[in-house]
Amino acid sequence: MAMPGGRSQYDQQPLMQGGYGQQGPPPSGGNFSGGGYPQQGGYGNPYNASAAGQAGNQIMKMSSNTEMNVVFFAAACCIMIGAFLGCVSTFFSMQMVDCMGMIYLLIFGGLLAVLDTPFFKTIKGITELKMYISKYVQFVTRVTGKSITFIFLGSLLFVSLWENIDSTVSRVMAVLLCLLPVGTGICFVVIGLVKSSKLEKARNQLAAMGQIEQRYEQYAQTYRGPQGGLTMAEFNGLTMENGGFKFENADLKLIFNALLSNPTWRPSAMAAQATQGGFNQNQDEQMKIPRQDLLDWVRGGMVFL
Repeated sequence: MAMPGGRSQYDQQPLMQGGYGQQGPPPSGGNFSGGGYPQQGGYGNPYNASAAGQAGNQIMKMSSNTEMNVVFFAAACCIMIGAFLGCVSTFFSMQMVDCMGMIYLLIFGGLLAVLDTPFFKTIKGITELKMYISKYVQFVTRVTGKSITFIFLGSLLFVSLWENIDSTVSRVMAVLLCLLPVGTGICFVVIGLVKSSKLEKARNQLAAMGQIEQRYEQYAQTYRGPQGGLTMAEFNGLTMENGGFKFENADLKLIFNALLSNPTWRPSAMAAQATQGGFNQNQDEQMKIPRQDLLDWVRGGMVFL
C-alpha cells in the first residue's frame, strides 16, 4: 500500500536492537543481498520460508514426524525388541554378563527411540529427556553420529544374539531385527557426509573471501550487534550470496544443531521446550547462530552434521 509522499510502507522502518522491525522487500528474483531480506512479517510470522515469499511457512518450526525421524524410530525399536528378547533369554540361561550387555543395548535403543518418537511428544518426561540427550549426548543428535551409533548397536546386537541363542528361529529374528538398524546407519552416514561436505564447501568459500565480521554485520538484520546472531534465513542468505550455497529448511536445522555452542539454543532442545508448553512462537524467534559461533565455524575445521 502506498503511503503519503509516494513512500512504501516498507521504506525506512528502523530496527531496534534485538527487535523485529520489518525488513525491506526482497530483490527481484528472490535473492538475498546486503540489507535486503524476505519480509519478516512481525511477531505473528517472523520467518517466511523462501525467498519467493511463501507466506505462513515457519522455517523454525521443527517436526519430529518426518520420514527420516520415522526411519530412525523404527530402527531404534528393532534394537529394543532384539535386546529385550536377548535379555530374557540370557537371564534364564544364567548368562549374566551377556544379559547386562543386552540391558545396555535396550537402554541405548530406548534413548534413540525417544529422540525420534512420533508419539507422546507432549508428555513432560519425554520432552525433558530429549533436552538432556541434546545437551549431554549431542553425538546422537546429528545425522552422521546417530547413523554410526545405529551401525554399532545393530552389529553388536546381531553378534550377541547369534552367539548366545542357538535356536534357528532366534537367529533368523536376529538377522531381521538387525538388518534395519545397520542398513539405516549405512545409508544415513552417506547422506550425512554429503550434507557435511556441502557445508564445508560453504565454509571454505567464506574463509577464502575473508572479512567475515563485516559480512556478519551486513546480514545480521534481526539480531544486530556483537551479542546478536544470524537467523536461518539470514544464514542462508550469507552462504547463498557468498558462494552460491543454498540449504533446505531441514538442512538448516541440522546446521544450527551442529554449530550452536549453547545446547539449550539448539533446534532439538528448543523444539522439545516448545512441545512441552504448547507451540511457543517466542522460542522460534530466539533461534540464531551467535556471532562468535559463526566466526569459530568459519575459522575452524569441518563440522559433521
